Amino acid sequence: MKLEKLSDGKLQLSMTKSEADKVSDALLKKAGELNRSTLDFAYLSAEAVLSMDNNFRQPKSFYQGVSHAG
Repeated sequence: MKLEKLSDGKLQLSMTKSEADKVSDALLKKAGELNRSTLDFAYLSAEAVLSMDNNFRQPKSFYQGVSHAG
């Protein structure tokens, strides 16, 4: 996990998929004790982990209006 301050003054947090998974799991187990901002971060981390697992991409023909119906 890496936290860095950017030149514009903003902070950037970088983490691996496994780190994000561990963080979100730990936070969501204590969801009843956490404030809204922390829960938002936990859900965002969990969503990022799930999106990394989803490799589905629309076929190019989908965007060209080709019907795939049988």
